[in-house]
Parts: sequence; structure tokens; C-alpha cells
Amino acid sequence: MLCGHYFDRSGIIISLPFYIHKCPGSIRLCDALAALTLLDSCHLGLDPTIHMCHAVCNGTHDNLADGVIGWVQDNKHNVYSIMALLWKSHGFFCRGMICYRVRNKEGVEYALKDCWVEESKKMHEPTVLRMLKGIPNVVELIDDWDVHYEGQPDCTARIRKEYNQDQRDDTAFCNRFHRCLLLSPCGEPLSHFNSRRELITAFCQFVIAHHAMIERRVLHSDLSPNNFVIYKGTGYFIDLDHAAILAVNTTSTYSPGTGAMPYISICILQSIMNMTFLDTNTNLGDINPGEDVALANDVQWLIEHKPSDDLESLFYIFFEFVAKYGGPRGELSPSWTRDSLPWASAYEALGKADLRGLLGTCCFVKVGVVLDPNFMVKMTSDYFAVFRPLVQQWQTLVCLANKPDERERIETTHEKVLEILTPFINTYVEIAPTTNPSAGSASIVHPPIPEAGPSKLPLRCFTRNPKKSR
Repeated sequence: MLCGHYFDRSGIIISLPFYIHKCPGSIRLCDALAALTLLDSCHLGLDPTIHMCHAVCNGTHDNLADGVIGWVQDNKHNVYSIMALLWKSHGFFCRGMICYRVRNKEGVEYALKDCWVEESKKMHEPTVLRMLKGIPNVVELIDDWDVHYEGQPDCTARIRKEYNQDQRDDTAFCNRFHRCLLLSPCGEPLSHFNSRRELITAFCQFVIAHHAMIERRVLHSDLSPNNFVIYKGTGYFIDLDHAAILAVNTTSTYSPGTGAMPYISICILQSIMNMTFLDTNTNLGDINPGEDVALANDVQWLIEHKPSDDLESLFYIFFEFVAKYGGPRGELSPSWTRDSLPWASAYEALGKADLRGLLGTCCFVKVGVVLDPNFMVKMTSDYFAVFRPLVQQWQTLVCLANKPDERERIETTHEKVLEILTPFINTYVEIAPTTNPSAGSASIVHPPIPEAGPSKLPLRCFTRNPKKSR
């Protein structure tokens, strides 16, 4: 018996089983094999607007840039040379995001984000990027378009229209559209920082830009190292597909729980954990407010996400960097292990055992580390030894925001974080690596710290309870 399986970004279609050793099953099998091996790729549903070079065609594209590995065409017939693959997601389903470094015919480079987006959120990220246009430390949207297939916007509903509803058992089906976003500048991963000064300056820029984003009514709410790039010494926010558009005169949003789990704030982690106690059968992956309006409006399933939660996430990212890296350009520290982030092992086990128990473990370990005055300083790599006082100061802010007694908690603000980062940067002198004898301890001359426009604006405090912030 054999079943045909069709995969796309919304799920899978499985045919009825058939015998391959008797007609017509054997003929169907031969037809399927012939189709997969002999048909032109455009007839297999592959994207006709993109081409990745292979051994046969290498060097034959005279109209493209030198060193090209492929090309992509937009809906205006503009052709971009693909110079490098920057990042791609794993797995068959969901966004299927790939990022390329591309170059136009004038030689200008951009980042191209190729992704599959839920129909209800098709224009969400372009809308957010347009709202944030002009903030120096947020990538700029140059263009966006639907990828076309046979003259129509490509989407996962296209194949399913061939089946009647009574033949389908996909009540949870979510239609996804194939989209491209052209962004500038095309930076490198944040881990490719060139110096300690460059890295800490980037984190300062992220705090300033995050405040400016809130003034434009946008809360990122999904911070992780993958949401940042660095370009010519300046840090940039990228990947705003999960960012929340805030209601007028508000600074927080409500959702079933957002954030990248290793970097999620303790408050949100506790809320998610408490939510699982409402129903012993709760699986967070099953909670989709886009599919169930009643669920989306049910207060018991909604979690408040505040600017302070993002700032706490930014601290965990910062700590990971100073613990993980032992030099510039992604050089790992000899002391780095997964135990340097003790909540990471609990996170990696999520979904493999009892969800509530794992969430509890992850939460309690993170609380214990934050309240421990020595652990994070001890885990800071030798390369970042000079940052240890800074780690301790920033950790103190997180500790104050997560005191056991809720009445004693002090909410973290952008001002408080900048009061720590700015003096440190202003007095920090980059020291040459000790591994270079000729350099000794001489100072390295550096260009001026890149200035983010919003840093020149007075910061306004965003707190809902003025008694708890100062």
C-alpha cells in the first residue's frame, strides 16, 4: 500500500492508499515518478520567480553581478542578483522564511525576505515597517510584493480549491500567501560584531529605538538574537512580523502569549504557566486567537505584554552574548556551554513531556538565576570581563522588577537601562586583545559612536503605575 503526500506551508494532503503491485496502482506509481523526474519545475508548483544556480548554469548569467548564486524577479520585472543566503527556517510548515542578500543592477545591496504569511496578517509587517519609517535603527521597507504563480498571487489555498469541502478534513486550515519584502540595509547577524564597543553601542541603540517604536505605537514583543543585525557599526531591528500595533494612548498589548521562549520575561513566563493550570489539557500550540474569536476575547487566555517585558528580553540576549562569545565575529568562548543558560535545557525539552512541569522548571530556574548576585557575573566570558559590572547593574534592574513581593517591584524603563548603558559607553576604552603581544594594552582608535536619531529626543516614561517606577 502506498499513499501520496503533498506538503505545503499550511500542512499536508494525503491520498487514499493504493496497491502498487496491481493495476491501476502500479501505473499511478510510474506516472508519479515520471512527473517528479521529468516535468519542468514550474509544473511542480515551484516558485517561477526565483532561480538558484547549479553546476550547469554557473557563469552563464552575463547580465548578473559577479559571484551571483541565483536571481529573483519582482512583479515589476526588476531582476535582483542573489549574492548570499543569509538565513532560513527549518521544517515543512508555517512561515518557511528565507533571507537573501541581493543586489540590483546599480549595485545597491538589500536584504530580501521570502516568506509565507497567514492571510489575516498578509500586510501586517509592511504596515508596521511603514509606521516605523524614519527611525534610524529599524530597517527600511523598500518594496513588498505577492509572489505570482500562473498570473495569480501564490497561496496554499490554490491546491485545495480542487477538492470539495466534504472531501476535506482540515477545519484548522490556515491559508498562507507567498510574500517578498525588500529591506535596507542588508546587515550581518549581531554575533558578527567587530568589537566590544560596537556590540554594547548596538544594545544602547536598540533601547533608544525600542522607545521610539512605542512612540509610533509599535511594541516588538518577540525579541531574540535573530531580530537584530549590525551594519557598519550600527544595530538594526528586523523581523517585525509578530510586532503588536498598540491602541491609542496605550503602551501594552494583550495576546495568548508572545515571545521567544529562551528570552521571554519572567512575568510573561509565569502568566503562561498559570494559564496552563486553567485546563489540565492545555497545549499552548492549540491556542490560536485568529481561528477562534471567542477565545481571542476570553480574558483568561490573554497575557499582557509591556515594554518592560521587551527590555527584560533584551537583557537575556545581552547576557547570552557576553557568556557565549570569546571574541569578535562569532568566536565562541572556551567556557561556553548550554549550562551557561540554565533555563535553556528546560526550554529545549518543551513539548516532550508535561508542559506545565517544563514551564515551571524554566520559570523557576530563570527566577533563581536572576536573584543570584554571582551566577551571571561568573558566567561572563573573559573576553567580556570588563562588562561584568554592567552585567551586575542590568541584572539588578531585572531583579527589582521580579521581586517576590509584587508590591515591592519596580518596573524597568528605557530611562533606567540607558542610565546604566550610556555612562559605561562614554567611559569605556577598547583594549587590544591580550593574545596580540605587539598590541599590549594600548588603546585602539575608534570612529565616533554612531548616533541614533531618537537618542536626541527626551525620553518619556511609559508606566501604568507611577508608584512602581522611578
